[in-house]
Amino acid sequence: MRATAILFTAPDEVACGTVEIPEPHEDELLIEAMYTCISPGTELRTLAGKQAGTRGWPLIPGYSMVGRVVRGGAGARYEPGTIVFCKGTARADTHLVWGAHVSHAVVPSDRAIPVPSGVDPLEAATAKLAAIAYRGMTIVHPLPHESVAIVGLGIIGQLAARLHALTGAHVLAADPSPARVAAAERGGVVAFVPTGGLVTAFRERLPAGADIVVDATGSPAATADAVELAKDVPWGDPPGRSARFLVQGSYAGDVSFPYQAAFRKELAIYLTRDEGPRDITTVLDVMQRGRLVTRDLIGRVEAPDQAPAIYQMLQRQGDLLTAVFRWR
Repeated sequence: MRATAILFTAPDEVACGTVEIPEPHEDELLIEAMYTCISPGTELRTLAGKQAGTRGWPLIPGYSMVGRVVRGGAGARYEPGTIVFCKGTARADTHLVWGAHVSHAVVPSDRAIPVPSGVDPLEAATAKLAAIAYRGMTIVHPLPHESVAIVGLGIIGQLAARLHALTGAHVLAADPSPARVAAAERGGVVAFVPTGGLVTAFRERLPAGADIVVDATGSPAATADAVELAKDVPWGDPPGRSARFLVQGSYAGDVSFPYQAAFRKELAIYLTRDEGPRDITTVLDVMQRGRLVTRDLIGRVEAPDQAPAIYQMLQRQGDLLTAVFRWR
């Protein structure tokens, strides 16, 4: 069947076109998209032609879709009309980089995750991004008595700040954008615009340094300062855990760390590769219980034919955190 898709046709070129989606196999579902959410870091890197593993143009970007089950094969596990989250179509006649920004998707039924009742499908479209932030949180495991410094309040930084705050840890976040700081504050996070240098601004508020530093900037130039925010470890036999440094930014190439600063702090460095189905299921459950709200982080909800303008807005590095495409 023919489906409408957002296509990256060449570096920095976006179009809305059509692709061929095959009929589902016995254990697959045909899903009609309701909303698909942009992951700005990954998708802008892909649009620039810098994403590793890209096989060619055109391609269907995106990996965060909420839609209704239209039908499935004999082995499909969900009834028609069920609202599910998935990462996009598994099969199409176009090069795929995840393939979520498309009107219809064919996915194995075990890769579709039902959206709990009471969760707004629009908000559920952000579940992939929230699950990435949640996965990072589970790796560094913040405790209620600990302090967490969030550097960078793009969409992943915002979600990381809100999720870390749910643990009871003391969360302090910073970003040069007043609008992004205001968005964090709306979510109940203490945030500020740093003046006089990032390290000085944080140390004024956290003199002992942070137990956990979350680097969500996506900027290699910010790494050295971010490392300095971690607490120092006294010489001798220090009690407890040393500080943890969580890389949540999205990078096209290598990132270096200041060795002496990290050595002095006995800093543990963590990286999250992605997320898993359990992370998405957990995030959707937290949304259902009203503990995580993401609707206010969606700056625009637009029809797919507005994709070229939306990606241009994101490329300008303004205050738009993310956008969602409305398919029906």
